[in-house]
Amino acid sequence: MAIVQNPITGRTKKKFGTAVFSKQFGKNTMRTKPIEVRNPKTLLQKQQRSKFTLMVELSRMFLGFIRIGFKQVSTSMSQFNSFMKTNIYDVITGTYPNYSIDFTKLIVTKGTLTGADEGIVTAEAGHKVSFAWTDNTGTGDAQATDKAMQLIINYDKGAVVQDTTNKTRADGSSQLTVPLSWVGDQVHVYLSFMTPAADRVADSTFLGTITIVV
Repeated sequence: MAIVQNPITGRTKKKFGTAVFSKQFGKNTMRTKPIEVRNPKTLLQKQQRSKFTLMVELSRMFLGFIRIGFKQVSTSMSQFNSFMKTNIYDVITGTYPNYSIDFTKLIVTKGTLTGADEGIVTAEAGHKVSFAWTDNTGTGDAQATDKAMQLIINYDKGAVVQDTTNKTRADGSSQLTVPLSWVGDQVHVYLSFMTPAADRVADSTFLGTITIVV
């Protein structure tokens, strides 16, 4: 809505094309009439909404992780919007209405910090997941004190296990325990790093998809 100093209609309220002039709180105002959409359910719109819904459902599993992981690059939009913009066009596969996520392409953190080197993941007995990486301290801006950001996504159960505080780049390894109910499930595993102040993060590395064992 705009404030109009001298409305061209010369009246208190008048329509002029798509513009509606009126007086509110003693001021002349102008607004445009909403444009009617003849067919709000075109195939393209259905496809876009379906993709958006799929990504929103995924992001809800680890929103806190996203808020940290996309903080550095989110200078003009929210961390959620940065996550969506980064992923929505690259990670969705299939044809409408049977879309799915390509977890090998999913980016869960994004930034300029030096990332993981030679990261691997292994399923261990006792429903545990072991991470390992090479300490690349001194490469680029990598520091020994950078915090390891670990994320395990169980998409079928709509749940994650994550850790962003207990291990550093210099540690070179980590192990997380997942729920016993996850035994037999496939999970998707990611590794990244952030500075202790969480002001810079690395691009995430997809370590692999593994099956949880008892």
